[in-house]
Amino acid sequence: MRKLLFHVVIVLLGACAAHSQAAPPPQAAKPSNEVRPAIRWTQFDYTCEGGTKLTVYLHNETAKVRYRGTSYLMTQTRSADGNRYSDGKVVWWGKGNGGFLEEDAPDGSGKMIVKDCQLDQPLNASWATAGLVTGTIAYLQRTALPPNAIILVQLQEVSRADAPARTIAQEKITLGDRQVPVPFELKFEPTKIDPKHSYVVSARIVVDDKLRFLSDKAYPVLTRDNPSHVEIILKPAEADAEK
Repeated sequence: MRKLLFHVVIVLLGACAAHSQAAPPPQAAKPSNEVRPAIRWTQFDYTCEGGTKLTVYLHNETAKVRYRGTSYLMTQTRSADGNRYSDGKVVWWGKGNGGFLEEDAPDGSGKMIVKDCQLDQPLNASWATAGLVTGTIAYLQRTALPPNAIILVQLQEVSRADAPARTIAQEKITLGDRQVPVPFELKFEPTKIDPKHSYVVSARIVVDDKLRFLSDKAYPVLTRDNPSHVEIILKPAEADAEK
């Protein structure tokens, strides 16, 4: 009986050893080459009551507010007056060149944290209050477009040569019974405009998903003493120009 048990133990140990030799070693995880692009924040520096400093960083619908060593991460909320960002406890209100920071309360009676904040580098007054770029779209060719023609106008930031243009605002216009010149209005949030950056308006006309006209040059607006009203002249797309 003892010999039988001994042989059974030997067989089991041999099977375990064979299994351990057959099992492949674990492979190390391959390093990932994917790198998330850094978030581009637009910085606004304010001087508030008593000379205190406050900084707001904006990215799309997110705001980071820093005041007296405390940082608040907020998201944009609906507001009929100015730009409102909140984290549920504290709210930042920005309008034009000014703003204030207060405790967030449902009835709007939250305790004021700091007020009378003014931008250290004021935005251009003509568009900072209106938040509007206006103009007209036209072309010089003597040809009429069908009513279903679509005009796409975009306000874009073009500050970095090594990065694609960032769209700030856009408007789609169905031509209908109108002919050029066609007026347009691009509404934007003034606090999303950095006075140190460059912005342009571009446009194109599409008919049945086919490009017919486009702007072949930049039309600078807003910053660097550029206007908030432009008259854009479009050129025929290559296929139409060759006809």
